[in-house]
Amino acid sequence: MRTIKKGYRGSEVAFLCRELSRYGYTVPCSDSFDDNVLSAVIDYQQDKGLVADGIAGYDTWERVLFEDCHSNKKTLKDDIERLAMLLDCESAALMAVIEVECCGEGFVAPGKPAILFEGHIFRNELKRRGYNLQEILPGNENILYEKWCRKYYIGGIGEYRRLEQARRIDHNAADASTSWGMFQILGRNYSLCGEKSITDFVAAMHESERKQLILAGRFIKNSGALHALQKKEWCEFARCYNGPLYHLNKYDKRLQEAYSMHAKKD
Repeated sequence: MRTIKKGYRGSEVAFLCRELSRYGYTVPCSDSFDDNVLSAVIDYQQDKGLVADGIAGYDTWERVLFEDCHSNKKTLKDDIERLAMLLDCESAALMAVIEVECCGEGFVAPGKPAILFEGHIFRNELKRRGYNLQEILPGNENILYEKWCRKYYIGGIGEYRRLEQARRIDHNAADASTSWGMFQILGRNYSLCGEKSITDFVAAMHESERKQLILAGRFIKNSGALHALQKKEWCEFARCYNGPLYHLNKYDKRLQEAYSMHAKKD
């Protein structure tokens, strides 16, 4: 969604008016961002604890589009389409990322977000915190290694065994070294998702797939990957989203294939 303010004319204004009316704010439906719309936007922002500047930017649009984030009335497909609106990208592009990251599931069991524990990142997190790695290594070779590899992955609910093993060494470092949810966002990126701490981030990932979508939108925007996603430039998106070694996992090619499949469905 475009950032819009007083004086703007377009379909986004009419959509905003309809949404605000749905939430109980008195505003006539119009495609012109006039004083009536400005007043309603400011009232909404004040009520929701947002910066009350009367400008409908990312934070305001996110709240408008996902206001009923605890409601069960909307389906996951509805929510993905709303995130696509928020990010101004194709829903098929988002579905491609979800498909590659977690095969379309945000949870592997009730109350258990999809996760993948990364032992090479855990090693770096412990080193950064001043741990003596040689003392810790014996018996923990499956969760503590120097370079990325698939060797120790269990997958599914089994990844929680490795996570709990790592948490016994350092809880926050373990959570920071784990990819979470539908978009498999690494815990150490919590601030790019708008969360104040790793604890808040993990709690948010446990809430719902809808909440995972909201955090993913922030991460895609704040990590610099949004433009590549909008343009479907999969190599650049893979580099921003998955790091410079994305080619080792053929991440860009898998994204392209998944996008082609979902675009056909649409």
